[in-house]
Amino acid sequence: MNISAEFSGMTLPEGANIFSRKVARSGHISYEGRPYFISKALAGRYIRLVVLADRLIVDASIPLHKEYPLA
Repeated sequence: MNISAEFSGMTLPEGANIFSRKVARSGHISYEGRPYFISKALAGRYIRLVVLADRLIVDASIPLHKEYPLA
């Protein structure tokens, strides 16, 4: 899926494209038929891919909220 730069809120360099991929249980994604290992910790989550010239840049936002009792 190709996402427009305006929708994502990012300013991208000229010629860059942004995509979304779901990370498999194995921690891999596929881009243009080729597998790339990202992280098993991100399995099941969607990540953002920025394609710029000959580079594939992975961007993952991980919301985390934890609370600990202090008493």
